[in-house]
Amino acid sequence: MNSVPIPSEPRRLGTCTEFSMLLQEAIEHASTSQILALAVVNFQRSDRIAALVSVAHAKYLEDRIWQCLKPILRSRDQVVFVSPNECWLMMPGLAAPTLALLAVHRVLAALETPLPIDNGSVYFSPCIGVVCAPMSGLTSLTMLRLADNAQKKALQEHQKFSFLSGDINTNLLPENLPKLVAEVIDANALNVVYQPKVHLATMRVHSVEALVRWPSDHDQYVPVNILIDTVERCGLVEALTLQVLSTVLRESVNWKSIGIDLLIWVNLSAALLSQPHLVATLAHRMNLWMSAPSNIGLEITESALIMDVGQTTEVLFELKKLGFRLSIDDFGTGYSSFAYLRRFPIDELKIDKMFVQGMIDSIQDRQIVKSMIDLAHNFGLPVVAEGVEDENTLLALKALGCEQIQGFYFAKPMPAEELLTWVAEFHQKHAAT
Repeated sequence: MNSVPIPSEPRRLGTCTEFSMLLQEAIEHASTSQILALAVVNFQRSDRIAALVSVAHAKYLEDRIWQCLKPILRSRDQVVFVSPNECWLMMPGLAAPTLALLAVHRVLAALETPLPIDNGSVYFSPCIGVVCAPMSGLTSLTMLRLADNAQKKALQEHQKFSFLSGDINTNLLPENLPKLVAEVIDANALNVVYQPKVHLATMRVHSVEALVRWPSDHDQYVPVNILIDTVERCGLVEALTLQVLSTVLRESVNWKSIGIDLLIWVNLSAALLSQPHLVATLAHRMNLWMSAPSNIGLEITESALIMDVGQTTEVLFELKKLGFRLSIDDFGTGYSSFAYLRRFPIDELKIDKMFVQGMIDSIQDRQIVKSMIDLAHNFGLPVVAEGVEDENTLLALKALGCEQIQGFYFAKPMPAEELLTWVAEFHQKHAAT
């Protein structure tokens, strides 16, 4: 993964556009070990009217506020003043979300002291909204909206700050969420992005996982986990899955027309797996696009496999007979017996990131990962490790015999056009090494 250069001191940016562009870059580099925090700071200045009337007055106070904030910021932090009463603060590369909370308290403390000006003093009653990345489907615009909403929430509740980390606060979700989700699905507006799976022995990409995302240009923002939960609660699973599958098949046809042959994995939910017409529905959709089921892999969560073992086994064998490849997703998080592995016609096993990301620092997690890899190999199954974000984890997995990895170390999920360019450049790079 390319690293973001670290400046020698905190930066005060000149425009919101520049800030937004740098924020987008920071979002793409954010990970569970490199947290990105964004704060929207409303100063609630006593001289707000004077600042609006006098440009010179506003500029002078902006310079004074910056001199107050600069000593408490890190070298990589960046600030832009968007109005006389507000600034945005970007804090990349944090080891934990709690450090963003610490920064907020420092900002609040720095603004406690009134600033003398024009034979008087300017007082502040700051209100701050904070949101952290990574968060699925996040863009600079949606992250700014979330932080702004958090700031407004804090203001309404007479709090000094409101802090969101890793997941959106349900209070910030639209009240008509089920209707909104249904409308977006009906409009075929959901985005599909793809994350490569890299084969370690050959350093080639033979397959990708298709992941659904909320449309980035929508007025509202709904994270993936909230989207999926809403879909499952409101009986929209089939509609969403078929929309994703249609998008995947359309793009797969385009790829094949230019000589690119990638197996595409699509997630299959437990709710859909239990529907009696699932096999016929998927077969019909494949026929519509005149695509062979062998072009598609179906990732099924471990917990879904054990809801009704008898029916699940029958459905999986029917899907396998059609030609679909099958994978157990999030392996290790469920409660199934390992004996079930010999009952299901599975093509690969995917180890959940909660074990992968802890295996360097935790002997227990490392041993769990090793046991799962050994178990899969005993059943003749290749292994994919998800959530790989650093070289040490990659090397550890390779030493344990893991065949494929998926994670930010190589690539984030990306749109189809970007994926094709990335794969071509990746193969060219590793063909020369």
